[in-house]
Amino acid sequence: MLSGWHVSHLPVKLVGSMRKWQVIDQVVVSWEELEIEGFLLMPRPFYIPFVPSSAVFQLSGMGLVLPDPRQISRRSRSWRRKVMKRQRVWMGLAVFDEGGRLLGRVQDVLFDEETLQITHVVISRGLLGDLLWGALAVSRQDVIELAPSAIKIRAARAPFTVRPSSVPD
Repeated sequence: MLSGWHVSHLPVKLVGSMRKWQVIDQVVVSWEELEIEGFLLMPRPFYIPFVPSSAVFQLSGMGLVLPDPRQISRRSRSWRRKVMKRQRVWMGLAVFDEGGRLLGRVQDVLFDEETLQITHVVISRGLLGDLLWGALAVSRQDVIELAPSAIKIRAARAPFTVRPSSVPD
């Protein structure tokens, strides 16, 4: 599993080449379907390179490998602004449980690098809460309702980062 944060700034290489060709700038998430739409690459002077999820590529923690650069779509700057605005609306969105209790805010997503399906939504409990208890990783199946104003989930599960308990030997 990879997170959107880990994928940002990974190199994009072409098959057969060892050098970096481009860099991933942003993971574009379709929040309505909870799927990865594609990857925005670093902007060029006259267009925005975009690798759609339908393209053929290999993604790992080391980067994205493309067999052919013609699979990259060229998008306009206005399209990028619209996508980035939509991403900002969802990132930082309040997350509530079934009882209406605020659990935190959307921080990131975890997804399977082969299927590009989102498996978990990572919820931050704030700086102090994340330091003390860790962020929450809520399974995709636990998301009850997605709305532009808030996300509603089933009761919280185990924290994403588990601190080792201090058990005396």
